[in-house]
Amino acid sequence: MRTALRTSAVTVALAGAMLLPAADAAFAAPAANPQSASAPAPASDNSRYEGEPVSIGEGLVAVLRNRAEGPEAWIREVGPRWKPGDDYMVRVVTKLDRTLPHDRAKGLDLELTKAASARPVLVVTAADGSARSYPLPAGEAGTDCRAGPVGQEMGAGMSAELYLSELGPKVLLFEAGDGGRSFARLDRTHPSLPESAGFVARIVNPSGARPVFEWKTQGGNDTVGRVAFPAFPEGCGPSYAFTDDKPVTKPTTPAPTATPAR
Repeated sequence: MRTALRTSAVTVALAGAMLLPAADAAFAAPAANPQSASAPAPASDNSRYEGEPVSIGEGLVAVLRNRAEGPEAWIREVGPRWKPGDDYMVRVVTKLDRTLPHDRAKGLDLELTKAASARPVLVVTAADGSARSYPLPAGEAGTDCRAGPVGQEMGAGMSAELYLSELGPKVLLFEAGDGGRSFARLDRTHPSLPESAGFVARIVNPSGARPVFEWKTQGGNDTVGRVAFPAFPEGCGPSYAFTDDKPVTKPTTPAPTATPAR
């Protein structure tokens, strides 16, 4: 079962890329519009994605920003030969910010600490426990309305981390032995894995006042696991109006009308 689930998880990671904010399409700078042959193409504007690049090991660079969007650490894969001055606008692995300050990649634990302060710090912890700190540029202090992470073992070598922020509930899904990187994320926009995943992982009532994470990894008649998301910190709330899911009702077929006897 573990092998089957691992294969399914890999399939999800490849086929269900829309669930992965780490995918290039989700975070890469938008491509320039095609120009006619007679008109020169304008220089591309990558200012939304540029920042201070620092090598954090394992062929990764953290691009540190702290502008109007708040503190961000874009983790990009550049290869082991990268050096300062080289291009860093390549494949995005993950992004940390005030709504999701923690993730893992290539065996590294990544955490955006002091995220609500004017001087956040990216802390990178290696597998041997050694940690390095990378201060972000100074910016404006904000309110930390994030709750979590809440860790949850799912069985079959899988685990989840639950978060709640003003943007809603969010879940990171991990599988043991995959290098530590989350293979999928669930949120209000994509609250569940596709049926092709081979197991259940979903946010029930994702836009409601009491969202719940449900999972089932063993198949058969095993019980579905459920855990509630943490509550909003005092003084915080969602940036959207609560909308509870409506219970699914199956249409009923009217009973056939009796035919009078002749």
